[in-house]
Amino acid sequence: MRAVLRFLILLFAVVAWTPCARAQAPAEAPEPGADMPTDRPGFNAPASVVGAGVVQIEMGWSTVRGRDGVYGSAGPQPLLRIGATRNLELQVTSAGLAAECVAACDWHGADVAGGARYLLPVTPLGLSLAVTGLLSVPTGSVAVSSEHLDPLGIVHVDRAFGPIGISYNYLVTRIHDEEGDVAAVRHGHGLNIGTSVGRWAPYVNFGWRPLHVDGRTPILGELGIAYRVARDVQVDVAATRGLTSAEAVWSLSAGVVLRHRPR
Repeated sequence: MRAVLRFLILLFAVVAWTPCARAQAPAEAPEPGADMPTDRPGFNAPASVVGAGVVQIEMGWSTVRGRDGVYGSAGPQPLLRIGATRNLELQVTSAGLAAECVAACDWHGADVAGGARYLLPVTPLGLSLAVTGLLSVPTGSVAVSSEHLDPLGIVHVDRAFGPIGISYNYLVTRIHDEEGDVAAVRHGHGLNIGTSVGRWAPYVNFGWRPLHVDGRTPILGELGIAYRVARDVQVDVAATRGLTSAEAVWSLSAGVVLRHRPR
């Protein structure tokens, strides 16, 4: 059971760290209020930051069904983003609580990660570029914690083609995939294609997770949509399908983004 829980938490943790892409992200962060860059929903994170003085909280709930018939749930998956400058933000994130269930659950607290994202102030060949560094600290319950310090680095590359945006993420982490004390450096990838139609932002996403399950890489396909309720409020839903036997059969998620801008 512990191996199953650890696997599910690794899935949720990666999702919490690296969510959705937008159609376009400027190389220099906009003034607060001009745009609302979010990391929800999904696997891919855009090359954008929230902007100086902005405090943004992104939360969600997810449920997943493994190929062995085991269900897992996680929430509220908080991601706190604090804009330090126009091009730099600080981040604190976690899967929150997790359990091997859907409704009646025995919840366990997950590990917490902290770090920062920097948006490069240049756009070579029209590309928006950003880098994120996070360090996961084993603060969670022994039932679900990795029990190790797990670093994660992400390179974000965005490019807009008219109303269509393409975003690519390259991830590298030092992770303990299975039981034992041996760690390995793993690599992951995310590819997102999205657009914006009024308040709606639909997308399709493919993700290669930076972990191995029985020597295989989990690969997923995802469909999702976000809706801008108000200037500082956004909600989202997403559905994911496993494309390899190492990935869960499916998962569903929903979330909300709340922002506080400087006066």
